[in-house]
Amino acid sequence: MINGTHGTRTRKANGDTWPRKVAILSDYVRLPYANGATFATQFLYRELLKRGCEVTIIGPRDPAARPEDLPARHVCLPSVPMHNHPGVWIPLPLENIFEQARDWDFDVVLGQTASELMELGLWLRRAKGIPLVCVNTVHVPSVYPVVMPESLIDSELAHKVFQKTFLKIAEGTSADVYNESDGLIVLCRGLEQYWRDRGVRAPIHVIPRNVEPRIFDAAPGPDPFPKHMKRGARLLVVCRHTREKEVERLLRIFARWIAPSVPEASLTLVGDGPDHDLFKRYAAELGVADRCWFPGEFPVTQMPTFYRHADAFVYASLSETYGQVVSEALWCGLPALAFADGMGVSQQIEHDVTGLLVEPTGDVDAADWRFGRAAVSLLRNPRRRHALGVAAERHARERCSPERNVDRFFMAFEAARRHADATLRGRTDAHDPWLDARHAARWMAINGLVYGLGRLRPPAVVNRHGRKQPTWNDLMDDAALRPPSAEATAG
Repeated sequence: MINGTHGTRTRKANGDTWPRKVAILSDYVRLPYANGATFATQFLYRELLKRGCEVTIIGPRDPAARPEDLPARHVCLPSVPMHNHPGVWIPLPLENIFEQARDWDFDVVLGQTASELMELGLWLRRAKGIPLVCVNTVHVPSVYPVVMPESLIDSELAHKVFQKTFLKIAEGTSADVYNESDGLIVLCRGLEQYWRDRGVRAPIHVIPRNVEPRIFDAAPGPDPFPKHMKRGARLLVVCRHTREKEVERLLRIFARWIAPSVPEASLTLVGDGPDHDLFKRYAAELGVADRCWFPGEFPVTQMPTFYRHADAFVYASLSETYGQVVSEALWCGLPALAFADGMGVSQQIEHDVTGLLVEPTGDVDAADWRFGRAAVSLLRNPRRRHALGVAAERHARERCSPERNVDRFFMAFEAARRHADATLRGRTDAHDPWLDARHAARWMAINGLVYGLGRLRPPAVVNRHGRKQPTWNDLMDDAALRPPSAEATAG
């Protein structure tokens, strides 16, 4: 094994390091709006290139993508648009994709996707013996409310139907995929147990997401907050504006328990998404529109300015596989207040050390009151906020160390190679037509279902200000590492 600043990689008998060629299955080849999973994929892409790997991104074809938006090595697959979520494209097994894939040559495949694109990784494993490592990026029980139409969102019967159909299918399919792979990466301990309880037997690795120092150690820009939002009373939340993020609950807590107790308190909600306008209307209905600011989505490179000019980060979501924005806030020395989710957020915040965790269980009103009381306590005690912020920054840098976490990916890759050697035993099914049919059928069926569900709600407005996120190569530390072109190629 080779240890050092360039990660941990295996030296093969011929002297070459392994893996050299890495494929990443991604839900996006162009990033149209802020997305934590894709930011993580971009970061890993850059880090693997820095460590000498040849990295190919495989994802859905996006007609809006320009050459400069794409990684140098990429494969764009046939896709159809997600009707209710502009910018999202659903890949499908068309254009003889398996025939093309027979010529691909990768050492390992990393499936960082929430779609049935993972079937391509499973096919590469069975047909070509390439180890496959999956990454769980979605909390499945939180997905289905996002696609439910407004007319059904308050129907108890509709929720039961979705839970017994969509949820059961999604969890069962995911568990099957993970068990057919060579390893699963989850972002927190809680999700390791979650998938074990659902029958996942494959090796599981817990690897938290990274915070990119090049972005979050940069000097903050000028104060971005409106002048009437006073320092010392600024609450900040950053998230996609969708139902599962519990933004309505946060607005309700602010209006009922925080605003009346701290007259100068304000709440800034950075982000955009399908329910952005709904949340703005709800703030007006609650009578706190003048104390809530909805500035939209910003490039991740501008987010440190918001974190460093805010006073506390507040988060009500219970749907996080990780919660990248929590790490970013803590890294910037901003104390965080959140509900204890038993998953990604709980793993990041140490209660009364780096922030505050509130139990969400039991009576909802009582939990909301506890959250509001904790926020008021933070706003009224600047000395405590400072102490929590100092500890938050120190702990985040230890937990989210890029070098340490990238090393963990190489360890997962090596474990996957050993697992593939032991389970495949050199046998592949490259010329088995039933193999193609099996994976194509499941891929088409599941992604076809997703496409149909996407038509239950009208198209949303996302990133309405058109603020551009960094591309795959924008943040390369060394220009010499930037690939010379953006022409499609694979293997």
